[in-house]
Amino acid sequence: MKKDGDDLGMWSEFGTAAGIAADRAVQAASPGKAGLGDRPDLDDLPAVQGLGDAPDSPTIGLGEAVRHASAQVRAAQPPKGYHNRVDADGDGKLDKATYRGDGHGGAEILVDLDGDGRADFIGHDTDLDNRVDFADYDKDHDGFLEKRMYDDDNDGYLDRTEWTHNS
Repeated sequence: MKKDGDDLGMWSEFGTAAGIAADRAVQAASPGKAGLGDRPDLDDLPAVQGLGDAPDSPTIGLGEAVRHASAQVRAAQPPKGYHNRVDADGDGKLDKATYRGDGHGGAEILVDLDGDGRADFIGHDTDLDNRVDFADYDKDHDGFLEKRMYDDDNDGYLDRTEWTHNS
């Protein structure tokens, strides 16, 4: 995998989400307190435009935030014992793949075809029958998945293709 100094790896987003959720829970439990002492009086600061008001949502405790973040990480792990084999580039050879859960009871099969550290093929096995139900492709290796193929008759072969509007 290419390392350019600012790449935190494929799991960094889950750590970030867990950190944000935990920080929000702590702030909700102790309003007005920051980690290094009292929060400065924000009324004295000039108004700045940001991303807008926070959406309405119930306040959750720290335990709930940690459970939620843990569930997201577990969902990203491949289903226990899941292992599939794919020939993502159609050259007749099985490709090295990484597996992860899709968060809905299925699995995703990721293949980096050009060795740049990004998946150029993401196969979706929605029912864990070891057949790819649909797959997304980055055909020109630019980091955008512009092609989706479907196995409409569930025979293990991708039958139909749709291209995104950017391709």
